[in-house]
Amino acid sequence: MNKPRPALVVLIVSIALIAVTSGVLLFTSLRSQEEATIESVGSRDLASLQAEVPSPSPTPTPTPSVTASPTPTEEPGMVVPRRVKIPAINVDTRVLPVGLDANRAVEIPEDITKVGWYDLGVAPGAPQGSAVLVAHRDGRVQGHGVFYDLGQLSVGDKVVVTDAAGTKLKYKVVARELISKKGLPLKELFAIDGPHRLTLISCGGYYDKNNGGYQDNVVVTAVLDEASA
Repeated sequence: MNKPRPALVVLIVSIALIAVTSGVLLFTSLRSQEEATIESVGSRDLASLQAEVPSPSPTPTPTPSVTASPTPTEEPGMVVPRRVKIPAINVDTRVLPVGLDANRAVEIPEDITKVGWYDLGVAPGAPQGSAVLVAHRDGRVQGHGVFYDLGQLSVGDKVVVTDAAGTKLKYKVVARELISKKGLPLKELFAIDGPHRLTLISCGGYYDKNNGGYQDNVVVTAVLDEASA
C-alpha cells in the first residue's frame, strides 16, 4: 500500500480542522443568534405599570408582611390558577402550585411541560403585587420545555390564566428582559405590593455546563388587559 504523500496528509488534516472550526463557529453563531433574539423590550417600571392598569378604588392599603400567607379566595377578582395559555408561543398547559425547596429557592415543576405558580406570594387578579409563574426552558432528557420560547414574546402578546371553575384572567405583555441570574431583582419580581402584574420567569441566555447551566433568566411582565376583559 502506498503511503499518503505529505501534501495529501496536510490537506486531510486541514479539512478536518476546517470542519471542527466550522462546527464551533456554527455553534457559537447559533448561540449568539439565540441570545440576540432575547433583547429587553418594554418596561416593568412601576410608574409605567400603573399607567397600564385602572386606578384601584381608594381603600386603605395594608402594610405588607412577609410572614402573611395569601388568601386568594377571600379577595374578589383573584383566581387560583390551574391553566395558562400563551397563544404567541403555543403554550396551553396546567399550572401547579409551588413553594420553596430545601435551599430556599423557588421550586419548578419537574415535568417541564407544566408551569408552576408561586403560591406563597400573590395570586393572579390580586389588587396589588406580582403573581409569579415559573417553568423550565428545556431539559437534557425531556427536550424543549413549556417556556422554551418565552424569550420570543413581544409587547402586546396575550397571556390567559384560568382557574378550576373556568374563570379567565386576560393579561398583555408589557416587558421582556434577559437578566443575569446574579443580578436578578428578586424583591421586585416577587413583590407583594405595587401595581398588580403577572411575572413569568424561565432560564435563558448563555449556557455554561461547567457553571450551573444557563447564566441568565428570561423575565416577562404582563398586566391585566381590560380591553379584552
